[in-house]
Amino acid sequence: MSFTKVLFRYGTWPVLFFGFGGVVVWLASANVGVWPMFAVLAGAVAFSFLAERVIPYQPDWNRTHDDVARDWLHALINTSLNRAALWLLPWLTWTALGGDFWPHTWPFALQVVFAALILDLGIAMAHHASHRFAPLWRFHAVHHSPRRLYGFNGLMKHPVHQAIETGSGVLPLLLLGIPFEVAITLPFLVVIALLCQHSNADYRTGGFKYVFANAEVHRFHHANSADGDVNFGLFTVLYDRLMGTFRYEPDAAPRESRQIGIAGEQPYPVNYWAQLAEPFRPSQ
Repeated sequence: MSFTKVLFRYGTWPVLFFGFGGVVVWLASANVGVWPMFAVLAGAVAFSFLAERVIPYQPDWNRTHDDVARDWLHALINTSLNRAALWLLPWLTWTALGGDFWPHTWPFALQVVFAALILDLGIAMAHHASHRFAPLWRFHAVHHSPRRLYGFNGLMKHPVHQAIETGSGVLPLLLLGIPFEVAITLPFLVVIALLCQHSNADYRTGGFKYVFANAEVHRFHHANSADGDVNFGLFTVLYDRLMGTFRYEPDAAPRESRQIGIAGEQPYPVNYWAQLAEPFRPSQ
């Protein structure tokens, strides 16, 4: 293996997760506004796509499966919704939804970590419930419909399900009185975490995969069998450790398109607008 590939194999995840994520936190602490943070996010997307081509986990998943336009629509619309939510955050954080329980005296970075852990648990709970209860699964199924895993899959969510997960994670933070400066980091950190989770880069994270919910463990979640009801965390595997849903087995993660997606004879719609409508169709 070339030196470049070795660098990408062991450097991709820390650069994405700690590097780009750390810059977002630093920019928020400096109160520079959201546009520089969007520039960092664009850089993270570009770096993620580069890594997928330098060290592909499954080379065929770098090839279009007639899904590029659909995936761009998911990414652009969901990112736009996230951006719209940013403008609601100042109002939400200034309302008296709860007491002033937030640890304002902590260092800014530590406050962000605290917020991310609470968000992580809330989203993981909603995610787990979406695999157990049919009405929620109908909306979550959109995320599991692709037959390849790559960076944009993380943004492939039905807007209704995205709202459910976001509400589950954000409400406890609002009740605690999260400051706007901390809250503003979360949408950007979520997108970076999703890039890490669904990356088609064959990176290695050593012992970090037993703490953080990266691609090495998240690929098991996309198996199209009962074995996929594992690894629900977004940032960490803390929830999965608590609930007994953590799974990692060396070299056992899905590697072929036939191993991921949604099981069953009825093909799931591939068109964007059909995917939005699918959860509302009567059950067969």
